[in-house]
Amino acid sequence: MFDYKIYEENLKSEILGRSFKFLNKTQSTNDEAKKYSAASHGHTILTYNQTKGRGRRNNKWFSTPNKSLTFTIMLEKMKISNQNILSLLTSVVIVNTIKKKLKVNCKIKWPNDIILNNKKIGGILIESNANFQIIGIGLNVNQAKDDLNREISKIGSSLYYETKTKINLEKLLAQIISEFEIVIKEKKKNILKQWLDNCDHIHHKVKFSTNNEIITGIFEGINQEGEAIININGKISTFSSGIVNT
Repeated sequence: MFDYKIYEENLKSEILGRSFKFLNKTQSTNDEAKKYSAASHGHTILTYNQTKGRGRRNNKWFSTPNKSLTFTIMLEKMKISNQNILSLLTSVVIVNTIKKKLKVNCKIKWPNDIILNNKKIGGILIESNANFQIIGIGLNVNQAKDDLNREISKIGSSLYYETKTKINLEKLLAQIISEFEIVIKEKKKNILKQWLDNCDHIHHKVKFSTNNEIITGIFEGINQEGEAIININGKISTFSSGIVNT
């Protein structure tokens, strides 16, 4: 069950996460959020048992009951700026929180995969309805090796598996939401700089998958729209979507 006392003791935000709903089980917290056409700005939906989570490009997101953070924050469109880099902003929030509170140095793979020791531990899915940006976050927290199936363990991991430290889920959730309220108020240039400072593959050779084509080049950074800048044989190209493989 969810410990509201620990959550409230660690929540330092004024607005985000103050309106809150915990679900014992649901297919997707994003799908739950889409049902609300009228909700409080910053309304947060959490479950410790998400059965049909998904990531970008409709990829499945596998979570372990009571060991993962799977939650959605709803942001009223009229009350937020930097909507075009919201995905990058959210990844900055997560790595900032983990670095500050857990002293663990995570990285970001474009645009918003959370990486630790070259393995993915978290992802973000931004969707929307008429009034809200719906920000879904999945983070592998307390999974042990046996919780990760063979295929996932090749590319994915968890905070516990990499650090051997158990983490209180309610506390970490509150810390992430508190950091979100700080970062979302910052200027775009500061957010983009923080993203670049935490990029796992800046100036590295990458394979970039886009439109059923695989491109090899040097990842040079991101532009003001958050698009990937790739140097392909001396020619600079930008991409708004795709998958980076390092």
